[in-house]
Amino acid sequence: GLMRAFLIAGLAALAVSACTPVEEQGALSEGCDARATATWNTLADPNASIEAIATGPDCARAIATLIIRNGSGSPIYSETHQPSQVMNLAQASTPAAMQTALQEWIDPAGNTTIQTSSALPEWPTNADGPQNGEFPFYPAEGQTRESYNQVRDANVPIYCYVQGMESLNCLALQNGALESVGVQIFPG
Repeated sequence: GLMRAFLIAGLAALAVSACTPVEEQGALSEGCDARATATWNTLADPNASIEAIATGPDCARAIATLIIRNGSGSPIYSETHQPSQVMNLAQASTPAAMQTALQEWIDPAGNTTIQTSSALPEWPTNADGPQNGEFPFYPAEGQTRESYNQVRDANVPIYCYVQGMESLNCLALQNGALESVGVQIFPG
């Protein structure tokens, strides 16, 4: 039984020493892992969902990924951002604060300005872009007045999310795919 006792003591010592460095690392930095999900209820796809995942060694150096999935769970859009560059996320310095910030960031109810593409600002015939007064709307790269108006006339669901310090990226859900229609500037 002596040999067995040594073996157990040795294994126990090994297990303890294997745990210590991990615990010390954890004390230095708790990391910044946070996740939020929301349902995006549209007539086109009532079970679509929006997810946000933040990860990093700490919240100052985290990245945040926005993922939109259709009702069957397949991703139809994803974009990665640096939280320090996104108004809603920039102040989050703990995982708990980041989780709250992510939840607010993806909340479809927070997108009250444009819910369907028919609510997009009008793009007059001879103008360079849509006319929207003090909150300019810039069409996405590659959008022409014709393609923009097609999306507008289609009256499809729109999801806008804060993508910077003073702008929203607005996505149109058409034929099961999400495509950026343009960027809405809001007062900084």
